[in-house]
Amino acid sequence: MLKFDNHGQTVFPTRYGPVALAWTPQGVKRLILGLDEEKTRLAINKACPDFPLVQRPRGDVAQLIKRIKAHLKGKCEGFLDVPVVYPSKGEFSVTVLKQLRKIPPSKVVTYGELAARSGNPKAARAVGGIMGANPIPLIIPCHRCLGKDGSMTGFSTEGGIDLKSRMLFDEGYVANTKYAAGMEHLSKVDPVMRKIIKNAGPYRALPDKREPAWDALITAIVHQQLSIKAGITICKRVRGLTSGKGYPTPVEILNMPPEDLRSVGLSNQKVSYVRNLATHIQDGTLKLSRLKNLPDEAVIEELTKVKGIGRWSAQMHLIFHLDRLDVLPTGDLGLLIGAAKAYRLNEKATVAQLEEIAEKWVPYRSMGSWYLWWFTDGGGV
Repeated sequence: MLKFDNHGQTVFPTRYGPVALAWTPQGVKRLILGLDEEKTRLAINKACPDFPLVQRPRGDVAQLIKRIKAHLKGKCEGFLDVPVVYPSKGEFSVTVLKQLRKIPPSKVVTYGELAARSGNPKAARAVGGIMGANPIPLIIPCHRCLGKDGSMTGFSTEGGIDLKSRMLFDEGYVANTKYAAGMEHLSKVDPVMRKIIKNAGPYRALPDKREPAWDALITAIVHQQLSIKAGITICKRVRGLTSGKGYPTPVEILNMPPEDLRSVGLSNQKVSYVRNLATHIQDGTLKLSRLKNLPDEAVIEELTKVKGIGRWSAQMHLIFHLDRLDVLPTGDLGLLIGAAKAYRLNEKATVAQLEEIAEKWVPYRSMGSWYLWWFTDGGGV
């Protein structure tokens, strides 16, 4: 068992970015990861304001830091010999966290299973709250706790599901076997892609909870030629035009004065696109339930009959909603720029160059494309 002679706090670099650690003679009190350095320092100072800053920890604290760095590089362990200060949230909370520490790397447990192991099988919701408030992620491995359907759900630290899935991936756990096969194939046939995958972690094109096809298509139309932030804002406003979490139904859209859609930020052109999509669905010209059973090109043919949905938008629907794994959107500017950057070509790859690069990705060109987008958006090799 590690022993800490005093109390203090420190911030140190890791492959995942800065990690903050605070400790007392009784054990680790706080661990923060997933933030940039400035926010990490602010967060640890707020959580442990009276803990002195230790620039160069010694003894068992230094040993623990070394082990955390190694773990995040893939040399995984359970940290069972690391003492922790459990939060004073009640006996059940402490029992849950102690049971969670028994889950080793590459293994997972559901909220319900963890509740049962802790003596209250009906307390899955309470376990979720305990996970969300866990002050010592990684050492108390809340990232190894999943929803009953295997979904990643939330995570107690910044970075959310993306960070959670990456941590599990680095520990050797991949929930989706077909994605695992795709990552293995891409890594085997393409050295550049192998490096990107190592840094990016698992393929995450689909959200944990997939939205209805109608909602996905409205989102795609709204986001056309907008920044991500602006698109998210307008999507929220469109959803606010009706009750519930989703968008107005096709019937509601068609019965709604166009001015209502313009009032939440849609251009005249996008209003016409949304109404045209609603018309196609309402009159039966487009049956969204059929798309999942059609080949890729047939899906594209069906969707591009709608005004405002071109080939690129249809391909995005294939990748990000229908989970098709072999789509190559050659008209995507970000993909062409990413290919040039990753494969050391000119400023922007040509379509022919992208097709040549992606030929070896078959039948996982969607996955290769997603990893290139990740790389272009700030990832690295």
